Formats: sequence, C-alpha cells, structure tokens
Amino acid sequence: MQNKTIPLFVSSDPALGAINTTSGNDRFSVQFKRTIVIPEDAENITLELHSAEVWWSVLNITILNNDFRLEVQGDQIYNVTIEPGLYDVSALNSAVNNALINQGLASGLITLTGDNSTGKVLLSFTIAGLQVTWVPTGFFSLLGFTSGQLVPDPTFTVAAFSELSTNIANFSDISSFIAHTSLVQGGIPLGDTLSQAIANIQINVPPGSLINFSPNRVITLNVNHLRGISLNEASFWITDQLNRRLDFNGEFFSMLVIIRYHHDHLKVS
Repeated sequence: MQNKTIPLFVSSDPALGAINTTSGNDRFSVQFKRTIVIPEDAENITLELHSAEVWWSVLNITILNNDFRLEVQGDQIYNVTIEPGLYDVSALNSAVNNALINQGLASGLITLTGDNSTGKVLLSFTIAGLQVTWVPTGFFSLLGFTSGQLVPDPTFTVAAFSELSTNIANFSDISSFIAHTSLVQGGIPLGDTLSQAIANIQINVPPGSLINFSPNRVITLNVNHLRGISLNEASFWITDQLNRRLDFNGEFFSMLVIIRYHHDHLKVS
C-alpha cells in the first residue's frame, strides 16, 4: 500500500480561480483543472485543513449603526456619521473627535476610553454644557449604552464629567471563525449541528490584520464517502462561531486542504 496525498490550495479571490463568490466574500466554489478521482479500493480517506489566511475585516459599524449625536447647550445639535469599518474603542474615539472637529467644534470635547476593570466604556466630557444622545441608528450597543439614552441624564454637563456605559462593551460578538467545505459530509459538530465544518480559526490579531492560521494539532476528518468519486468542483466557506454568514468587507481568504488515502495506484484524469 502507498500513501497518497492530494494538496488543494483554494482562495476566494476570483483571480485565483474562485467562482460563485458571495457578495461578502464568505463563500466560493472552485473547479479543479484536473478531475480528481479517488480509487474504488482506496482506504482510510481523510481530509485536513493545514493552514488558512483570513482577514479580520468583518465590519462592526455599518450604514445601519454609524450615527452619533452631540448637543451643545444654547447652541445646536451636531449629528455626525462614522465611516463603516472595523473599530476598536481608540479608533472609534478618533473617528468621532475628527468628525466633530470637521463641524467646527474644538478637539477633545468628548472622549471614549475603555475601562479594563469593568469591561465597559467611559464617556468623558471636558467642559460644561454638553450632552450625548444615543440615537437608534448609532453605535451605542458596541460601547455598552442603550438606544435613546442621554449622557448625562437628564440635563447637560455642569462641569467636566464622565459616565461608564450601562452594559459591558461588545465591539464584536464574533469570537472565532469556522471553516467549512463541501468535501466533508458531517464535519466537526457545532453543538448539536453538523455543517461540514473542518476547523475552528481563532481570532488572534488586531482589527484589520491578517490571521495566519496554522494549527498545532491538525484535525483529521474521515471522508471515505469520496471513495470512487470523481471530484470536479468543491465549495468552501467561513462562518462565525454560531454558523452565521459574514461580510469580509472586500477581503479574500484562502485555505490549504489536504486529502490523504492509502492505495496502490493513483488515477487522475
């Protein structure tokens, strides 16, 4: 018996052969240049995800939650809109400050800072006569505030003032990515659900950075159902840890998948 290995490098980038790519770049298919035939008498057919490159680019602020409102007592209401993106608290603080400056206000009137001891966000004012309204189309939930909440409540600041968010900040409810492929039948169970999952990819980089996934212990999945089948096409996709669809904001991902089996002859047409 001989050990046979079929490496498959696949990418969601159409320039590298991806077809049927979704608008969020979270799913694609690939047509193999050469049909892969797993022999009828092949034994111990397995599949492994050996590596992957995934951009941590899933937006946490979109056109649905990118508004911010500041009212200056006796002056006017300043409504600003933040560009969609993947923000942490520091980047969001800078975006809000810059937007207010562009409307003619002084720099640093308000600041957003993370409070590590509580997991909440501190909204601070440097002068009297200011009030923030968390509008329903704002990013209040990321920071731990609630829709319609006034800070301070019920009136304007009378001096420098700070208030912690009501709830723990939640800049993303995505804790990891799950890689999937149509080449497996059940795959790794996600709770009580089978969704053709082949690996759990931990998010271990800052927002906007590339995850280079190379597991210390590769999970080997049985794919004996491929015995005697000719493979011309396969699909690959990534979800979050709850198996929800994603939008990678124009970025592509790639995987190195390896199929192995024992056999005396390799038949490829």
